[in-house]
Amino acid sequence: MTENDLTKIVTIAEEGSMAKAAQKLFITQPALSKSLAKVEAELGEVLFTRSSNGLIPTEAGKYLVTKAYQILKLYEDTRVEFCELNQMQKGLLKLGSAERIGALLLPNLLKSFSERYPNIKIDIVEENSVLLEEQVLMGALDLAIVCLPLRNENLSYKVFYRGPLFLALPKSSPANRFAYYQEGEKMPYIHLEDVLDQEFILTKPFKKTRVAADRILKPFAKDVKIFMESQNIETVIRLVAGGMGISLVPSIYTKSYVTGDNINYYQIEEKYEPYWEWAVIYNGELGHLTRPSRELYKLICQEGCTFPSYLA
Repeated sequence: MTENDLTKIVTIAEEGSMAKAAQKLFITQPALSKSLAKVEAELGEVLFTRSSNGLIPTEAGKYLVTKAYQILKLYEDTRVEFCELNQMQKGLLKLGSAERIGALLLPNLLKSFSERYPNIKIDIVEENSVLLEEQVLMGALDLAIVCLPLRNENLSYKVFYRGPLFLALPKSSPANRFAYYQEGEKMPYIHLEDVLDQEFILTKPFKKTRVAADRILKPFAKDVKIFMESQNIETVIRLVAGGMGISLVPSIYTKSYVTGDNINYYQIEEKYEPYWEWAVIYNGELGHLTRPSRELYKLICQEGCTFPSYLA
């Protein structure tokens, strides 16, 4: 039974005549009679009886007509809602963001989005990247912002930010003497080989900052001494500031946490690819997302790495 079938049943009930109903529906009377017979056969019930006053719904017919009105209203309401959604007049977006990244990206990003589309509400979910991937796959989230690499290859994604990791040394570390400048560079470098006698403080192995650090340090894996691990990158930075060891820290976090002048940051040679990447992920094809989701996706790709002014 289709929406079209229900419309025909309601029209027959309203007009009380097959001829009038067919005329109103712009179809022939035999075609309408055939549609009615199909529905009656499908339900196993007679829906109308003839009387001197025309066609009268049976008890089954009355029940179906009542339900048909409800269903047709739901169809129409849904069409209106999607029309409003596609015209960005209203809607709800569920956006996931990896922990800590949200605090850096979302203030500017969502301010810009809300200025353009003030009637679209956004529900923010901040979790670790693994949980966000699962929720996007299940359809619980429309989009999510995570760090690469992804664990699930079935997700679609677009990289919108690629930022460097710096070598972080306490001001008191004797390894600062290995600093050097490359031509045209304002920020100094240190060769990783020159700090292998130092003790490293890194985030836990399941953290994306650790994944990036391990990849950079892989050529020296057997020589790297990991003294301490923390789940929190802020804790790592403050431990380095306290002179407890050295670390690899994403550049954006070097400006997020105030440590006075207790840390020196150094660039790492390009051959080690000292970067990590952020991406916006979604499930399926981009064209299958709602228009608000597509608009936010485009904004993330265009302005996603616009950070608050205090991080500039």
